[in-house]
Amino acid sequence: MKQINRNLGLAAVTAALLLGPSVGWSTRAFSDQVSGTITATPVSDTVEVDHHVFHIKAGSLAAQSLHGFSEGQKVDLVLDGPPAGKATQVLKISAHEAQVSHDAQ
Repeated sequence: MKQINRNLGLAAVTAALLLGPSVGWSTRAFSDQVSGTITATPVSDTVEVDHHVFHIKAGSLAAQSLHGFSEGQKVDLVLDGPPAGKATQVLKISAHEAQVSHDAQ
């Protein structure tokens, strides 16, 4: 009986570790970020920032919020790969926050 409980406990711990959020692509830290000015009116699947066209990932936060941006706005893009990658897509787009210098006070 103790052997069955031990095996069951081991299986439960293994399953929890394998199914947890730390495994797989779900927690991949995306450090590829681009900041710049939108240089063309965004359309449903692309945005042009500093004259470079980026494709928007379908169903992403970027796809949901793209309609709120227009030409001339400064934005930050979070990408799922390197900015120059052909398959790289935009996961998130947000208004660029200018940092206030404390020395100017």
